[in-house]
Amino acid sequence: MCEYGEDHREIYKIDFKEKLKEEIIKCLKKAGNELYLVDSSLISDKTYLDVHAHERSICFRFGTYLNKYIESNSFLKKYDLDAEYNRDIDMIKRLPGWPNGCYPDLILHKRGNNENNILIIECKGWWSSEEAIQNDREKIMQFLHSERYQYLFGLQIIFCREGMELKWI
Repeated sequence: MCEYGEDHREIYKIDFKEKLKEEIIKCLKKAGNELYLVDSSLISDKTYLDVHAHERSICFRFGTYLNKYIESNSFLKKYDLDAEYNRDIDMIKRLPGWPNGCYPDLILHKRGNNENNILIIECKGWWSSEEAIQNDREKIMQFLHSERYQYLFGLQIIFCREGMELKWI
């Protein structure tokens, strides 16, 4: 019998979750730095300040950088990073309010089951309306509180002109 009892397992879960988040944050920061160093013109053109690419283009580019850092992270490399992933095992992801299905901008998970849904990310640009930002927050909250999906973490990223803002939900 383990001398720590049941409480020890709970502590391990907390430590694992904290370590996961710590490693995710490291990768997010590196990916954000690279995005703004290499591809800042997607977010805000230096000559025409109101010119920007579509949110999906920015999110895709950010996702490519993020995936690079996840794959090189010994703690995270066993997970898959997917963009606009609408699958729920053999069905389509559905939430109340999204009857035709929904697809998060980015997710960190293991494909094929809902037991390793780690992170759901929704992205918005600095030009997005408050309503659009709030809709994404609601979607994240529904994924976090869903008994079916059970994501550990939810994150909203706002791509601002000079850097990204991370809002943990």
